[in-house]
Amino acid sequence: PRLAASGSGPVASVLWPAGVLLVSLLLAVLIAQPTTLRLALGIALVAFFVALTSRTPVGTLYFLVVWLAGLGLVRRLATGISPAGSVDVLLAVGATAIACLTVAAAERGTFRNRTVLSHGVLALTVLAFLEAFNPLEGSLFAGLSGLLFVLVPLLAFWAGRVLCNDRTLTVVLAMVGGLSLVAAAYGHFQTFQGFPSWDAAWITQSGYTALNVGGVIRPFGTFASASEYATFLGIGVVVWLAFGMRFSRLVITLAAVSVLVFAIFLVSTRGVVFMLAAGLGLMAAARRGLPAWAAVVTAVGLIFLLPAAVSWVAPRSAGSGAQSALVAHQIDGLRDPLDQKSSSLGEHATLVTGGLSQALTHPLGQGIGKVTIAGSKFGGTWANTEADPSNAAVSMGVAGVVAYAVVAIAGFRRAYQRAVQRRDGLALAGLGVLVITFLQWLNGGQYAVVLLPWLVLGWLDRPAAAAPTSTTVAAAAQEPAALPAGLGGGSAATASSGTGHGGDHTTTDQD
Repeated sequence: PRLAASGSGPVASVLWPAGVLLVSLLLAVLIAQPTTLRLALGIALVAFFVALTSRTPVGTLYFLVVWLAGLGLVRRLATGISPAGSVDVLLAVGATAIACLTVAAAERGTFRNRTVLSHGVLALTVLAFLEAFNPLEGSLFAGLSGLLFVLVPLLAFWAGRVLCNDRTLTVVLAMVGGLSLVAAAYGHFQTFQGFPSWDAAWITQSGYTALNVGGVIRPFGTFASASEYATFLGIGVVVWLAFGMRFSRLVITLAAVSVLVFAIFLVSTRGVVFMLAAGLGLMAAARRGLPAWAAVVTAVGLIFLLPAAVSWVAPRSAGSGAQSALVAHQIDGLRDPLDQKSSSLGEHATLVTGGLSQALTHPLGQGIGKVTIAGSKFGGTWANTEADPSNAAVSMGVAGVVAYAVVAIAGFRRAYQRAVQRRDGLALAGLGVLVITFLQWLNGGQYAVVLLPWLVLGWLDRPAAAAPTSTTVAAAAQEPAALPAGLGGGSAATASSGTGHGGDHTTTDQD
């Protein structure tokens, strides 16, 4: 009734109940057949997110974070009753929610007052859409399906630009911090107790070779891949340290970080460990108010010091057993990241350089289906290079590389400026999220992870989108709300509790 009352005129008051009735009847038919139970679940969730967005877009964002964090587990559980087939309808749920949030944000003016950062994101958004129709992909359906993995994450920027004020983003990151502990607990269960039947069946059916480390299967928590799991845990570490380094929270923060770091170590993937070191270095430099060049030196220094530190601290023998094999693989890779036997760094570098060179041979790009799983699944060709710049070169050509570079430079510049100026938990956590996920901002296959950097970038660009009037500024001045203190408990700015247009007590730095 509330939704119907919010419509305009008698037509809306009839369409809402009629739509609810039709969806209910459709779900009743689908649920009656086990083979269509997955479709029924997908339709129900899509209807839920559409209805929720019409009432409270911010509520949709909160539910979306939870949904994406458990998406991999839900898909595996559903497969035992209703197999996915060639197209998993559950993947459309998150995409629909983000699309609804983008529409809501557009109504609130998210495309107004664009900066260099938002112009760069707009260029990537347009290019991603156009490249879906590139004939070099080999399949139009592969290109259109690739929109789910490339275009949809970009839309989160436009949603975050007006919907993510300080309070909203703080809640989102706090939820991620809590969910990371839940995911770590499930990952520890997989490691020490074994994989439940639904996980074991997925391992067998998917043929996901990256899970295998010397005959031992990596944990992957509630996610679709071990890489997504490890990155989500890394974001959790950043969030806990950014918001929790106060004396009153120190014990619980250290306990949480210990659980997360141990879980990351058992995933036995090294990229996240190095990015985490760089992220913490930049956060510490921003907390100290160091200039950007000094922060970069600090981050790079920590990356180079990490192998020496691991060699000094880690034991020479990790013992025996499945867990020990994962630990030994991790230690060997961290000790010598250039060793071809224990590290895949050289292979990744070859993929990246090869991908970048394709921008010269195909300057107009080869289509987004080329760098997503859609390319190999729906009759196209697959040439993923495992990093954003080279994937942009393959899929969107020279223009894609330039647009991505603009977004990365403008985004990091603004993030570090904000962190230095405010030095509170939110600004520092935002900077850390961008670093942890860097080079994977366009990787839509990491469903729960890829949403977060674009929300942060949208939040960083929010002052320009909000364009507060004298009325909203006066209203915001009457409603201060303190954010959790950052590293060391300091805070250089307070956060607005308002929603909608304007009201954030943040710097209005323009690119």
